Amino acid sequence: MADDETKEAEDGEAQADGGEGSADGKKSSKGSLKLLGGIVGLIATGTILAVMATPSKAVRKVYEGPAMHSFFGDGEIVGNPLDDNYSRYLKFRPSCQFEAYDLTYPASRATDEHYETLLRETLQHTISKFSIDEVMGGVNRDTFAAELEEVAEPILFPVHIGATLSPYELDPESGLRVGDSQDRKGTFRGPFYDHLLKVDAVKKTLQFDEGPEINFGGGEYDLLVEDQNGRTVYVDLSRLEDGFVGEVHVGVMGRIKRLFTGDIIAQ
Repeated sequence: MADDETKEAEDGEAQADGGEGSADGKKSSKGSLKLLGGIVGLIATGTILAVMATPSKAVRKVYEGPAMHSFFGDGEIVGNPLDDNYSRYLKFRPSCQFEAYDLTYPASRATDEHYETLLRETLQHTISKFSIDEVMGGVNRDTFAAELEEVAEPILFPVHIGATLSPYELDPESGLRVGDSQDRKGTFRGPFYDHLLKVDAVKKTLQFDEGPEINFGGGEYDLLVEDQNGRTVYVDLSRLEDGFVGEVHVGVMGRIKRLFTGDIIAQ
């Protein structure tokens, strides 16, 4: 009798453990289901925690386009070529195909009071380097358009530091802005949202992307900084916010893909 009770007890334990306790010799699934359910629950919980713990990737901003822009609207540029001691002229309506974060940006440049004067004088200076025959010829005309593009792009798409509408404005958060020499000497032309100035107004250090960290005294109007590739940006720190420590975007808001002269009138 005692042996029978012991056997029944052992059978009961075997069933609870998922062992062989059924009349037909099959394994009981009740305990297995409980165990499986617990594992699934742990896996599900672990998956949720893993998703919650994984930081979401920031969406990288890229240029939109291409689109077209006429530099002077319905207006034209008139410049004097080399011929006859600059007494002759060329007249045309330049336009370009471009890409930008905001396709309305080129049109908005007209609100900058310095923009059109700087653009006209720069294009006229480039025109004065060519003769009429060079401009009207085939290969040389392509060279002419390429040189106009090279000098026009930094004016249409200047370097910005921080969240500014104009390149000459102060970044509202840090107080930084573009230095005086950027237009003439700066060599950096990278996309705005891809590059950073790392600023520490407490330690008085400044770093451009992964370039060398440099020290500043405070109050500089035209401090030269380099990225890891030797490209240069000039920074005005004269209004840097006291105690500011952080990163500020730096770069251009778009690029010219190709400049078109259109029909050129020579006189």
